[in-house]
Amino acid sequence: MCRLLQVEQGALVQAQGDRVAELAVDKASQIATLSRLADQRSRHLAAQGLSGNAEGIKVWLSRHPELATAAKKAWSELMAVAETARQLNQDNGILIDSKLQQNRQKLAVLQSSAASSDGVYHSDGRLSPMRSARSFSQA
Repeated sequence: MCRLLQVEQGALVQAQGDRVAELAVDKASQIATLSRLADQRSRHLAAQGLSGNAEGIKVWLSRHPELATAAKKAWSELMAVAETARQLNQDNGILIDSKLQQNRQKLAVLQSSAASSDGVYHSDGRLSPMRSARSFSQA
């Protein structure tokens, strides 16, 4: 997940909207997998009368000292990766928000310009007058 979030961050920085949209499909798939695994963990802990959170894991580890060393290491690594993913996701959210604000500002400028303009721009950059070219004296 972290690698995917890093790729997403690169696409956001480079303003590759299509790439970000493609990555969203992969993110959704990975999130679904992680959710299924978390549900399995929670059900396993609940079946033993434990809460399905980090506290339940700590109690489970204390009940299984023969697995404690390897399990504690795996749990610690998992928590570190989860924190990295959380931070990357937060950073990406900030990038998205920043880009959104920039686009809103640009749109406001364009709308303001269009409202006060005597013409409109075509896709080739030419300005075409919106008002009649005739002056009041010709009317």
